[in-house]
Amino acid sequence: MSLRNSIRSICSEKAFYMSVIGLLVALPLAEFITEIIWRFNEDIMPSFFQPQILMAFGIIGTLLTVLYWVSADYGRRKFRVADVFYFTLLFFMILSAVFSKNPGEYSRGYAFYCENPLHFLAYYWLYFAGTLIDDKRYRRNILFVYLGVALFQGIFAFLQTFNIELAYCPSYHAERAAYGLTQNSNFFAGLCLVFAACASGVYIFADELNIPKKMRYLILVLAAFLFYVMLGSRARLAWVGFAGLLIFYIISMAVMFRKDKESVRAPLKRSLILAGCFLAVFLAALFFTDYIREATVRSYWEVANGDVDKIGSDRIYNWKMGLSSVPGHWLTGVGLDNYSYVFLSDPGYQFGMYVQEKGHNEYLHTMVTQGVPALINYLALLIYACGGAVKSILKRSSGEERAVTWILLGMFAAYSVQAFFNSSIINVVVYFWFVIGLITPRTVIKPDKNRLNSADL
Repeated sequence: MSLRNSIRSICSEKAFYMSVIGLLVALPLAEFITEIIWRFNEDIMPSFFQPQILMAFGIIGTLLTVLYWVSADYGRRKFRVADVFYFTLLFFMILSAVFSKNPGEYSRGYAFYCENPLHFLAYYWLYFAGTLIDDKRYRRNILFVYLGVALFQGIFAFLQTFNIELAYCPSYHAERAAYGLTQNSNFFAGLCLVFAACASGVYIFADELNIPKKMRYLILVLAAFLFYVMLGSRARLAWVGFAGLLIFYIISMAVMFRKDKESVRAPLKRSLILAGCFLAVFLAALFFTDYIREATVRSYWEVANGDVDKIGSDRIYNWKMGLSSVPGHWLTGVGLDNYSYVFLSDPGYQFGMYVQEKGHNEYLHTMVTQGVPALINYLALLIYACGGAVKSILKRSSGEERAVTWILLGMFAAYSVQAFFNSSIINVVVYFWFVIGLITPRTVIKPDKNRLNSADL
């Protein structure tokens, strides 16, 4: 076997699939082990190992990608639009890091917020890996990996609603609020929303995925359970994201019902059953907990207070400060993950005043820290991925392939909506970057000169 063939076997679709699954499982598992260690060594604080694990995968994943390109025969490797986005993402990330107002500083070094270049390498590798994974078995298995991680996270989140914690939460969380293994109830809400979208989709399309009947009931229970702990996070952004998920399914089901009634009759029926379960959980939370009432009262007083800047837990003020920096730094931003610069550089700033390391709006955060061109590039990627997924659902004849894409698109929609109010965090956004890759079209730009059948790799 030649050296090139040996390298190609290392960089196969299966290799990308297995390494990605390893990362997605390793992050929560490492956090669980870390919190156990903390009980014996309090110098090891929660989330101590997760940043290092992601950085390691950023290096390994990028090396795997480089080897993948090197091992491809000339004329055999089909150059895709997805590949263009991989390189443009890298370009804008490097540009903003090099021209940062605080070079080498990311979220002022805070372990729970910090996203350094190696983390971004991991994000973009996850995206690239997703664009390569086309095997139906792998794509189906990925959904169940997400469900396994969801259950693992959900158990700890449920216990936290009773103030039962494995260790402690060094970041933000309210009393009796769920934060899972993320160290922040807002971040957990975004992650749980993605998991709830996954469980919902798997249940809705159980027939297409050939899931046994007993397993379907368990998945229905899991979806309801995830919805409950999502409410238990007390994060209002989860409500907005969940509303986005509901709207997505209502519109998509209506479109497909007009196109082919028979193909969506069973999924539509299960959608109604699922909606009934969600309503029951919502009513139970309303009457037996303070999750709904507390969030409603908090929202009311923010509006009644009359100070617009305070709405959304000071998000309006945060956004205004970020936007004020754009005209002067529109090309490269203030620096990769350097959002706090807009506060610290303000002429009126004094020590002890309000400072945020994140924009609490992922789109705004990208524009402020990486520049307007970087935001346009990112939005173009999201639009291209979403549009391709919609076309795939409308055109594909295979029930399973269409169902998997439909489920992934629902997860994509839910996260994209809540991202208007949340932040990109390493142990949450990794699950989203992989989904982006999985729904991105495999449109070829450069034709196969040797006319080899290499649609897979």
